[in-house]
Amino acid sequence: MWESLREALAAQPLLLLFLTIGLGYLLSLVTIKGIGLGVASVLFAGLALGMWGGHAFELPELVSQFGLLLFVYAIGVHAGPLFFRILRKSGLGLTLLALVAVGATGAAAAGAVRFLEISPELGIGLFCGAVTNTPALAAVSEALRGTPGALLPTVGYSIAYPLGVAIPILLAELVLQLGKVDMKAAVKQAESSTGEHYGTPSACNLEVKSEAVIGRPLSETPLFELPVRVSRLMRGEEVMVARPEAVLAAGDIVRVVGTEEDLAKARDLVGGEVRDVPGLEFRRDPVDYRRMIVSTPRLVGRKLGEIGLEKRYEAVVTRLRRGDQDFVPSAETVLERGDRLRVVARRDQMPEIATYLGDSTRAFSDTDFLSLSLGIVLGILLGIVKFPLPGGGTVHLGLAGGPLVVALILGWLGRSGPLIWSLPPAANQAFRQLGLVLFFSAVGLRAGGNFAVALASQGPLLIAVGAGLTLLATGILLGGAMGVLRMDWVRAAGVLAGGQTQPALLTFADDRSHSEAPNVVYTAIMPTAMIAKILVAQILVWVLEIG
Repeated sequence: MWESLREALAAQPLLLLFLTIGLGYLLSLVTIKGIGLGVASVLFAGLALGMWGGHAFELPELVSQFGLLLFVYAIGVHAGPLFFRILRKSGLGLTLLALVAVGATGAAAAGAVRFLEISPELGIGLFCGAVTNTPALAAVSEALRGTPGALLPTVGYSIAYPLGVAIPILLAELVLQLGKVDMKAAVKQAESSTGEHYGTPSACNLEVKSEAVIGRPLSETPLFELPVRVSRLMRGEEVMVARPEAVLAAGDIVRVVGTEEDLAKARDLVGGEVRDVPGLEFRRDPVDYRRMIVSTPRLVGRKLGEIGLEKRYEAVVTRLRRGDQDFVPSAETVLERGDRLRVVARRDQMPEIATYLGDSTRAFSDTDFLSLSLGIVLGILLGIVKFPLPGGGTVHLGLAGGPLVVALILGWLGRSGPLIWSLPPAANQAFRQLGLVLFFSAVGLRAGGNFAVALASQGPLLIAVGAGLTLLATGILLGGAMGVLRMDWVRAAGVLAGGQTQPALLTFADDRSHSEAPNVVYTAIMPTAMIAKILVAQILVWVLEIG
């Protein structure tokens, strides 16, 4: 029976592919204290099936290549805008830290190959797994395509990957406990240092009492210099939209939206807080409020202050929801497709504002396949360009690095004329997940037989080397962030997650801090670390004289 099943699966590649994905999903449900292998579970399901089925269980190479392209392009487009913005502001230290961590780990992997008699291909795979970087593994697999040891990097990756996830989490938790970190103070410092006002928005009603604002237009008061949004103004029984030109009078009540910290500053500037003002908070006539989706193409990639919404209408955008995150936008906030704006406006203008923004779920979910295809084509072309190395060798970004670099740039640009480079949030997430499961399924099935052989012959040594490489990378990232860059634990955890290019670590940091600060730092260092790992992995192929 088992032999018949094996033959049937070998004859049906699509059935084999989706069986691998399904088993991987079941494996991903297994967690230890909330931490699991995530999408990488598909790789281990593929390895198990590959060990059982042997060389008959192989998927066409196009499956892994297509999956890799989808994954790296989607993640690059997503990371591009924040990556370049933070890189300009404070990215030099993070860039150098990422380069040092990746370079030192790569050198240690080369040393292990030289002195411990480990196969070079296995050593490079251990490097990729220890720093948990799938694109680097893909770049090496592509570089070694057709060589006798082409599958061994995947084996090394699979051995080192679980420890590459677990060790950094354990060390970060150890630093947290032994250092007796005051999490509340660390979060406050982290959010202040990142300059991102991504705290949960709140609202309060303030009575105008201060001489600093009485008799002055709202736009000329110190209140306008804070990262808050003033939505409504109540004078007597009349409620109106808080226009910038509205002159404040003593006794006026204004409704202000911002983080708790910024609202405290607003109270000091304006006057005392007034609670429970039903006429201001709950009336929806003549002033109403609604969530609206940005789906009009001409608005995507433009700053909120540039689109003319608040000048064209009596309206104020008080909150922006992007993905699962709410924050208070500013005039400089660049709109992305699918952003949901909380708009306060005159009730009679609401239909016209909805038309202006688009407010279409279907429209923002539609993927522009022209821009997607063009971006990937440019990425593939960049990936095949060979750059010379000292001594006569060459290196190229390949199917992993080329599309990633192009996607970062296009994501930063946002749009070029009628072409919108960004992907809808739902499509971006779907492409990333689909790309990873396709890639992991193909390489796992292909490497299954070699995985069993490697574990039987050098298992303990390979595990020890993988753990050592992860410890080295983790120590440099955590120590550099906290000791050299003087970061708090919250940002240092984000640096560790980004330097390891590991979403599981980011989830751990988010859960421990309940802050968006780790995400900001993660996004700042992750693309640099990813590109460095892709390049170092290929340099190792050249240095170790493989192929």
